[in-house]
Amino acid sequence: MYKPEQFVHSRKFRQEIRTGHFLLIMLAYFGAGRIGLSIPYVNPNVSLIWLPTGIAITGLLRYGKLAAVAVFIAAWLLEISAGFSVLVAGSLAIGNTLGPLLSKWLLRKHGFRRDFSRRRDVIGFGMAVMLGMCVSATGGTLTLWLHGLNTDPAAVWLTWWAGDTVGALLAAPLLLSFSLKSMSGLSKRRKEIFGFLLVFTLANWLIFASPYSHLHLTFIMVGIMIWAAMRFGITGASCAVLTTSLFSAWATSHSMGPFYDGGQANLLILWAYMTTMVLITLIITALQSESIDATRQIQEAYQRINKVASRLPGLVMQYRIRPDHSASIPFASDAIVQMFEVTHEEVKDDALHLFARIDPRDIANGTALIRDAMRNLAPWQSEFRMHRKDGTVRWLYLDGLPEPEPGGSMLWHCFITDVTERKQAEQDLRIAACTFESQEGIFVTDANWIMLRLNQAFTRITGYAAEDLIGKRPPLHKTKLQDRDFFEHINISLKEHRFWHGELWSRRKGGEIYPQMITLTAITDNHGEVSNYIGSFTDISRHKGYEAEIRNLAFYDSLTQLPNRRLLMDRLQHLISISNRNETHSAILFIDLDNFKTLNDTRGHDAGDLLLIETASRLQTCVRDSDTVARLGGDEFVVVLEELSIEKEDALRQADRIAEKIRKLLSEPYQITDFEHHGSSSIGVCLFQGGDITVKDLFKRADTAMYEAKTAGRNAVRFFDPAMQAILVVRMLLESNLRVALANNQFQLYYQVQVNSEGKLIGAEALLRWIHPDRGFISPADFIPLAEETGLIIPIGLWVLETACAQIKQWENSKETRHLTLAVNVSAKQFQQVDFVETLSEIIHRHKIDATRLKIELTESTVLDNVDATTEKMHELKKLGIAFSMDDFGTGYSSLAYLQRLPLNQLKIDQSFVRDLSHDENDATIVRAIISLGVNLGLNVIAEGVETSAQRAFLIAHNCYAFQGYYFSKPLPLEGFLALLKPPEQAPESDQIQ
Repeated sequence: MYKPEQFVHSRKFRQEIRTGHFLLIMLAYFGAGRIGLSIPYVNPNVSLIWLPTGIAITGLLRYGKLAAVAVFIAAWLLEISAGFSVLVAGSLAIGNTLGPLLSKWLLRKHGFRRDFSRRRDVIGFGMAVMLGMCVSATGGTLTLWLHGLNTDPAAVWLTWWAGDTVGALLAAPLLLSFSLKSMSGLSKRRKEIFGFLLVFTLANWLIFASPYSHLHLTFIMVGIMIWAAMRFGITGASCAVLTTSLFSAWATSHSMGPFYDGGQANLLILWAYMTTMVLITLIITALQSESIDATRQIQEAYQRINKVASRLPGLVMQYRIRPDHSASIPFASDAIVQMFEVTHEEVKDDALHLFARIDPRDIANGTALIRDAMRNLAPWQSEFRMHRKDGTVRWLYLDGLPEPEPGGSMLWHCFITDVTERKQAEQDLRIAACTFESQEGIFVTDANWIMLRLNQAFTRITGYAAEDLIGKRPPLHKTKLQDRDFFEHINISLKEHRFWHGELWSRRKGGEIYPQMITLTAITDNHGEVSNYIGSFTDISRHKGYEAEIRNLAFYDSLTQLPNRRLLMDRLQHLISISNRNETHSAILFIDLDNFKTLNDTRGHDAGDLLLIETASRLQTCVRDSDTVARLGGDEFVVVLEELSIEKEDALRQADRIAEKIRKLLSEPYQITDFEHHGSSSIGVCLFQGGDITVKDLFKRADTAMYEAKTAGRNAVRFFDPAMQAILVVRMLLESNLRVALANNQFQLYYQVQVNSEGKLIGAEALLRWIHPDRGFISPADFIPLAEETGLIIPIGLWVLETACAQIKQWENSKETRHLTLAVNVSAKQFQQVDFVETLSEIIHRHKIDATRLKIELTESTVLDNVDATTEKMHELKKLGIAFSMDDFGTGYSSLAYLQRLPLNQLKIDQSFVRDLSHDENDATIVRAIISLGVNLGLNVIAEGVETSAQRAFLIAHNCYAFQGYYFSKPLPLEGFLALLKPPEQAPESDQIQ
């Protein structure tokens, strides 16, 4: 752990490093600039080669924003030192900084690599430099021209741009590639470098300073640059290019070399010469890097393929047949030694001698197969016998794919495996098949009791065909005599003795229960592990009196083998009777599986049956032998707990412990055939003592507690409480009144205004209110959830749409209201109705309203429950002109990926975020994010729950210009809402929009 002083020293060291980089860039830029000004070409201060540009780009790529400041200061000081005023020098410095910044931005954007290891990096670097230098050249030229410092802007701009571009191309690659590693690599080639320097110096003298410089011998330098690029890498090559370019520029400025006369044209040739040298070296080094990388990838791929081939359970090889019918094996994995007893080198050029060891009986058939495959360019598949050197014979299987080659050869890509054991097994099975089809039912399973084979006698006895059971476990029939312990005893016997013989009750496919005499044998492999089970049995129905067992079936569920309703009622009645004679408590647990119908609908009833069977099995593990587990039917189970504690509190704790154990066990995953199912259960518990209660009342109380568990969110346990019954009575009464309310016109629409930032009323939201003749106003929070649950929300929602459309039609007839929009909330159940689009279209056409004045508000859950179907409906209604608003946005789990697909017009910020906007930064951040999201998606944003001027001001400041809330008006009946539309002097003061 760092001590505080260590942290301070570390931060100080980093600051010193940054300062060093800053000064280094400034000094390098200033020094290179002074050198460049010593070789002017146009005006006193327009250089032929401007190396500081390369230094600036390098600094920006390496050190970021820090370099930009250093470049600007150095450029400014440099221009001042050149004799310019402070203002002119500052303008020139800005241009000299912006140009490299643009180049750096372009390079970053296109993924530039500083080692120039790809051709795209070279080309991209050149393009970025040329574009960036347009900025510096344009800025510098305009500055000089505006201050009357040049009379030929075109020549100055071209020279400036070319000088900056060439300077960047010359300096930046050298500086970006320079490192101790690159210098270490060059130091290993001292002799070659010495020879190169001699040739390089001689060539430059010959081209630019010798009496023969007028012969235009610049092409000599191309070969030398290729030498440098190929042998000395990018650092050495860049250094050579920079040196020859500076020498050529110096010679040209001193009237020497092939570029000094001819004016602007020869200057362009000089720049082209420098650029060509740079690009040649950079592209060659990039090509070398790409070639090295490609070679490395090929080698790695070959090594991977070789490793894979050497680990395959067979031989991978290539077999070439030439036009003269000779054969060779260009490639073979290491398995060739074991399979053919030859090395690859022995058959690499001549493989025909291998045919001498193929069994003659297989040669004719194999030859015909390969000829047919070559003719049709089809796969070559063949089995043949290979004689080994020790005289044994092995069966081999070959699978090959053809590839025609130039010159008429055919290359086969082959995979050969040894199938001797398989052929022997096939022979053994043919022998065993004769004995398998006996008069006894026989089946074979794997070690996990998964059915592999069964004979005809098995089908005849049980009714199950092979396709019914293969890949599944044999059906088991569980009873009190054949319970888990009974089958566990069989498993123990098979494990210890590899054998079990006895009587077993089983069930035919048609459901008939029958007895069988069965022998089970465990088959082991070479390691002593069980690999298979074989069972043989006969039907002993004629020798067994099983009528009593059949009678018992009337009291047990045929699917789960649990007591059914009839037996449960008898046992409960008996338990209540004997409760009069003791003081112990008992309990009944009413268990309902959550979302069982969904499993049946999506996976089929077979999957549902398997879940019920597994549930029954789990329930039996949670209780004592004296307790009862029964299935009432469907997905309902009942557990009866007997002989609990005498004390009620202790009995409650005991029942709760067992109920929780059941709930947790039923929440664990179920493996249903080929998928994993996650389920849960709702459990109602009723404790009782003595005989003061009937069986019917027990069921009613337990069912009431179970319903309370479901209301609490499912996957829960609830005990019966008398208050529950009262709540259910009230709920039933409310539901009954709700059904009458629509018929008796007890509903009203209230309207809450929606205003813009100027305070003008732009529309309203229609809110449902229930005015009961006896109970008065009933809160929507009380009756809307009940309407959703009972399905009454659909006719109520239809009434709301009818009323809203009729109201819009009335507003259209008035100049004061025809511009208003009306927002209507539509529930998920109503929107998901198959005919919702047709129903709403018919209402709109019947009322003949302008559909653009109707806005439907949907919650996030409505939209995201079934995005595809919802989106399709929204698009259809959108064609009519209807607008859509996402209500309570931000309170759910909206997917932004879906949001951009939806044809929304508006997002509504939930009032829970607006309420604490002024003093909760989290809510403020969420609101800003929602507004920004809506604006960026092109959606209107409206905030509900606005109650203060501070909230309104915050929303306007962050680009939300539509509001709804008590600050403007509470929801009002139609008369109150219309009063808001009157001029201020006519409307009551309390109702005016603030």
